[in-house]
Amino acid sequence: MVYELRVAEYVFEKAHLRYGEERSASGRPSEYDFVGGPLAAAIADFRSYHDFPEVAGPTVRSMIVSDPFFGAVVFVAARVGPSTVEIADFADDPDYWSIIEDADHPE
Repeated sequence: MVYELRVAEYVFEKAHLRYGEERSASGRPSEYDFVGGPLAAAIADFRSYHDFPEVAGPTVRSMIVSDPFFGAVVFVAARVGPSTVEIADFADDPDYWSIIEDADHPE
C-alpha cells in the first residue's frame, strides 16, 4: 500500500527555529535546505510506511535519512488514517559532523 503523506506544522516550526531562513556565511544550511533535502526524502520514503520499524506500537514508525549537509536525521511518523501518514517530528545532532571528524582523526 502507498500512503498519502502529511507533515505536521510542528516539523516546519522546528526546522525554522533550528536552521533559520538563510544559510550562514560559514555554510550552515537553512530551513529551505532541510525541507528540500532530508524532509523531502522522508516524505518519499514514508509512502512505504510499513517497511519501517515500529517505534511505539503499530501506528508509529521511524526512519533515518543520511544527508550530506545535515548528517543523520531521524524522522518519526504516525498513521493518522487508513491511508494517511503524518511526519510528526525529527531529531538530529548539531554536532554530528564534529563527532565524525573527530572519529576520523583520533589523537
